[in-house]
Amino acid sequence: MVPDWLRLSRLALGFTAAVATMVLLGPGALAITKQELESSLPDNKTVDKLAKVTVGMPYLNSLSSAASNLKDYQCYCQLFTVKNDKWKDYGGAYLSFKQRELLRAEIKSLDYRNGSVVVKQSDGAIRGKGGGTLSLVKMTLQPDSRTLKLPTGFSLAESDFLSLTSSLKRQVAAGGVATVSAPVTLAPFKEPVLVLLMRDNKGEEAVVGSSFVHVVYLSAKTKIPIAWNTYKDGQPNAFVFFDNLDFNKGLSDSLFTL
Repeated sequence: MVPDWLRLSRLALGFTAAVATMVLLGPGALAITKQELESSLPDNKTVDKLAKVTVGMPYLNSLSSAASNLKDYQCYCQLFTVKNDKWKDYGGAYLSFKQRELLRAEIKSLDYRNGSVVVKQSDGAIRGKGGGTLSLVKMTLQPDSRTLKLPTGFSLAESDFLSLTSSLKRQVAAGGVATVSAPVTLAPFKEPVLVLLMRDNKGEEAVVGSSFVHVVYLSAKTKIPIAWNTYKDGQPNAFVFFDNLDFNKGLSDSLFTL
């Protein structure tokens, strides 16, 4: 018989890889090259030219207000990460959120991670369970658990739109520089987007991209994120797409209990 500690360790390892899927298109897609992903999105120089208007807290507060208008929502996400200089499709997850701070992520994959669930409950507890043969194993996770850490640098438990926009405000408060574009039409998106560029406090560096922290693609109509590109050491390291957003559905609180 497999001891409980080993079963929980396997569960944690599964979450470390699988929960890192705040993510969209179906799982199991073949890895694509960095060039293939970037061919449909603006490169660093283009982003730098597009996002020219410096914005401060009032603009970022408007993003928080837009997210607050979503009393609840569900979306399907896809995460790409860089490995060996190639973009890899990391998998998929259905994400549900309800004000205030209720969250549920259901992992979709072709391996043992399929069916894994993480829930942030109304009492603030973060609960998780495995998929497949581990579906009966449930555990409570600490907010700072490595299990919840995403390749984007965010915690899964703080990956709703309100929390994400709050992270932008904290960065500006710490000296970061936010700039935004006018509405622009880009190949991957079905609607015009605003390109929001977040730089660290070295925003005046001459090397384009060296100070990039995030590039966020916002719906020009709603100001809700459609995609989120994070950087590490001046290079893109993760790309999250948010698709099939369905909001103000009247989701039941029971969905956020595990």
